[in-house]
Amino acid sequence: MLLGIDVGGTFTDAVVLRQGEVVAQAKRATTHDDVLQCVLAALDAVLQPGMVRELERVVISSTIVTNALTEGSLPPAFLAIIAGPGMNVKGHLPVTPYYLSGYVDHRGKITANIEWSRHQELLRRKGSGVCAVSGKFSVRNPKLEYQAEHELKKCGYSKVFLGSELSGELNFVRRCNSAYFSAQVYELFTRFCRRIERALAERGISAPVHILKADGGTLPLEAALQQPVEAVFTGPAASVLGIEALCAPQVNSISLDVGGTTTDIAFWENGLPLMARKGAAVAGYPTAVRAFHMRSIGIGGDSRLHKTENGYVVGPEREGPAAAVGGSIATLS
Repeated sequence: MLLGIDVGGTFTDAVVLRQGEVVAQAKRATTHDDVLQCVLAALDAVLQPGMVRELERVVISSTIVTNALTEGSLPPAFLAIIAGPGMNVKGHLPVTPYYLSGYVDHRGKITANIEWSRHQELLRRKGSGVCAVSGKFSVRNPKLEYQAEHELKKCGYSKVFLGSELSGELNFVRRCNSAYFSAQVYELFTRFCRRIERALAERGISAPVHILKADGGTLPLEAALQQPVEAVFTGPAASVLGIEALCAPQVNSISLDVGGTTTDIAFWENGLPLMARKGAAVAGYPTAVRAFHMRSIGIGGDSRLHKTENGYVVGPEREGPAAAVGGSIATLS
């Protein structure tokens, strides 16, 4: 028996399956101030006596991370890169990075070590939280990334994501962005996962917990916490899998799933969803995350509608329930 939980911007859904058949399902309003509350409510609606002992696996999907990135509500993270000579990455990264000296060549040989005497300002920095480091050709020799991680932790950063550990591809820009977005969403994603764990524990569920990935696969929850960028498109991936199960289009098609915060757009050919050729784009920046070929646009049923000098603007923010269902914000609903 399987338990699926999807925490969306508007509703939280739970479903129980036995041998491919749905035996229970429920939908509850998502409580943004306390996700635990809506997850428990959904669990109580689907779990029947004795069902807990039969559960073999729990799979979680959520648009919480996607929505936060779309709305721009997450603070920027610190990103240090070891770029060496060659391509100018200006404009290809979501933030202005800190440039560390040093260089690993295409064979994995360290041709220049990091000159820490040139980075005294960084070493005196009082950091906190999570940051990211990525070096060109670090997948062939991550030694300089490890050195940078050591120094940044001495500065106070509790967690450092390394580009070489998030992808084995040589594409430097994609690895930089994967490391950066992992750092940016880590704390939000960790809080979400711990609340899910608490909700399951309160209902006596001990089955393994997996997170849905952007390519439709799953990842054990603890592994997902080490690669949180994989969870960026878990909600949209659930949309694609749902469409594939219910009504996969047999001709070249575009599908749209309109949620409360975003509209997820996917592309289909011969009944199958297309995959992103090199990896997902997050907030318009390419990453090394394997994913369906899709886009999440910050326009949904609960998107705020407001007037400007040039006309009306929809989204990407949402500010509580729609006026149409008792809220105070004018939306598309």
